[in-house]
Amino acid sequence: MPTPRPPAPGRLATLQAVRALAAAMVVVVHLAGPTAFEHKVFGRSLLDPLWHPAMTGVDLFFVVSGFVMVVTAGGALTGAAPRQSLGRFAWRRASRIYPLYWLVSLALLAVVLAAPQLVHGNGEPTSLPASFLLLPQAGEPLLLVGWTLVHEVGFYLVFALALAVRARWAAWSVLGAWAAVVLVGHLLVPHPSSPWLVVGFNPMNLEFLLGIGAGCLVLHARRGGAALLGAGAVVLVLAWADLGAQGPLLRDPLVGALVVGTGAALAVAGLALLERDGRLRVPAALARLGDSSYSLYLVHVPAITLAAIVLARLLPPVGGGAGVAVQLLVVAAVAAGCVLAASLTHRFAEQPLLRLTRSLERGRRGVPAEVPAPASPAPELSGQASTLTA
Repeated sequence: MPTPRPPAPGRLATLQAVRALAAAMVVVVHLAGPTAFEHKVFGRSLLDPLWHPAMTGVDLFFVVSGFVMVVTAGGALTGAAPRQSLGRFAWRRASRIYPLYWLVSLALLAVVLAAPQLVHGNGEPTSLPASFLLLPQAGEPLLLVGWTLVHEVGFYLVFALALAVRARWAAWSVLGAWAAVVLVGHLLVPHPSSPWLVVGFNPMNLEFLLGIGAGCLVLHARRGGAALLGAGAVVLVLAWADLGAQGPLLRDPLVGALVVGTGAALAVAGLALLERDGRLRVPAALARLGDSSYSLYLVHVPAITLAAIVLARLLPPVGGGAGVAVQLLVVAAVAAGCVLAASLTHRFAEQPLLRLTRSLERGRRGVPAEVPAPASPAPELSGQASTLTA
């Protein structure tokens, strides 16, 4: 008698919690960095010890992206996941990433054209076509965090190629070949001059594959969530301690990506299994923050930049313990302001854009705009989800 398949995970609130954590970590990066908010306003950073560990928020996003892709559309890789047509996959990925990104980028472009002195790049000119299309470029994207979305789009293209082949072994071969290209390319050309090779050979790309492995594990595993979460937490805590001390993981990007990515993959798989089995519940407020994590990711850098410009002119210098207290309060207020801006963006921009793109998708498929919901709908892990999105 065949062994029954483990139940598929529903819409996992734990993933939203991980997204909330990852987005918060990226906000800390842009508050605490050597050219970031604290240094511009106060000339020092109280959050500096968290700066390198907080950078792994992007690693968490990449792992979650691989996890979500295999769970929602990985039928070409495992029979435990749903199949999704190539056209539908491409539409959902593009319609999820680009509209809000374009909206925020256009608003930022208007500010840059009005006050170009506010722009501080890496010395290379910013390409607007590459910025809006999320293509590799020598300069920084118009919206700073766009560099991570360039990697995201690259992963989607590889995953789409895996979906396009018929045989399961061929789909896995596509992913294996990509891993080999990334690994060999990084080892042979650790400092490429071409921006396309900088993106293509970045070992952080391997974290998408670790996320796929975590998703496959959840689709087939029956238990072990606590052990996986515990192992992942230990790896992550040790990695964060090493990064905080500027240890070996900071100096070797390949080892760093593999260690942090493995810890994140184990933790995400463990959280998903525990929630699927009803052994873990996520606070609603944390899940809501995860829902708006893409908005937070996109708007926090412009918001922090604006706050730094205004507060650097308004705040008088305060020394001693009072100065530390003022700095902590200001940093907390700016972080809260970023969350508020993200919540408003999510409600009044992101969600309407999502409804519009879903309506367009239903129109393309000939589905009525309003489909009555069943009396007791089963939860689903939305195919709209991705690394940086809800």
